[in-house]
Amino acid sequence: MSETIISIIVPVYNVQEYVIECLESIAAQTYTTGVESILVDDCGTDNSMKAVHDFLDEYQGEIDIRIARHEHNRGLSAARNTGIMNAKGKYLLFVDSDDTISANCLEYFMQVARCYPDAQMIAAGAKTSKRKSYTMEKPFPDYADNPKWIAAMMLSRGGRNGIPVMAWNRLVSKDFLLQHQLFFREGAVHEDEMWNFMLAQHITRIAFCKHDTYFYRIRPQSIMTAFKSRDERALACLPVWREMLNMFTPELEREQAECLWNFINDIRPTCIDSTVRKETWNILWQLVKKRIWPTSCLIALYLMPFIFYIKFIRNLIPKLSRINPNRYSCCIS
Repeated sequence: MSETIISIIVPVYNVQEYVIECLESIAAQTYTTGVESILVDDCGTDNSMKAVHDFLDEYQGEIDIRIARHEHNRGLSAARNTGIMNAKGKYLLFVDSDDTISANCLEYFMQVARCYPDAQMIAAGAKTSKRKSYTMEKPFPDYADNPKWIAAMMLSRGGRNGIPVMAWNRLVSKDFLLQHQLFFREGAVHEDEMWNFMLAQHITRIAFCKHDTYFYRIRPQSIMTAFKSRDERALACLPVWREMLNMFTPELEREQAECLWNFINDIRPTCIDSTVRKETWNILWQLVKKRIWPTSCLIALYLMPFIFYIKFIRNLIPKLSRINPNRYSCCIS
């Protein structure tokens, strides 16, 4: 039996409309030597796994496709972790079960892996169903071994031509993940953000695949579109924000502060929910106290309108309410 080189990890949960398309894209790979795919059954409530079993009954390809099953629903992070622990490959590739990969995805990845065998991660380009692209061309080199530069690109969250935070479409060394215990945080919202944040602290060698190899489907039933309001989404993110704040390291403090600031600013929690307002301000104030330029100035400017509202507008409203309207008159001609 040949050595397993790549393990494709696919969590499956309530995706019966899309999972077959995903599996077909895996089965259609032009590179199949030493490739396995682990489908993690996360105990959904639809017919996703029936569709999977029907597909496997007819499948006669060269990729070894097997199923790992949870006893009950545990979430995306746990499903990915189960895939990591069951994987036999040297490299891991995470694919969401409602997305697809190009037919030459693995072939392109392996071309880069052969050129840079010491790379701990290979990042490739992707496209979304909203016609947005995440290209790995400019300004990325073919290979980089500057940890500071790598961290800056990963923590920019895709901004300034940085590396997108999503876990999918990265070929990652399994030994590297196990060495640093880089598992996904179970039960966390925005698990990709947290995982990327942790990876940035340890990656010292990265390579880039200049091809678009992944198609990301944006759908209304996804986790990120399930929140009814920004406040609700922010409440779910608060534990992640606090944990990221506690993971700061001296050598990457500025990059980590900008990452957390951009993460919070992207969601832009409103001032309706008192818990969101209080906890967000506490986190932002902790960033200000770190005195990291220019992040501290940006956060201070962000907080100024709220401080003005609290100190002045709230004091003014009771005074305005005591005005006697009978003292004033207006003429209508």
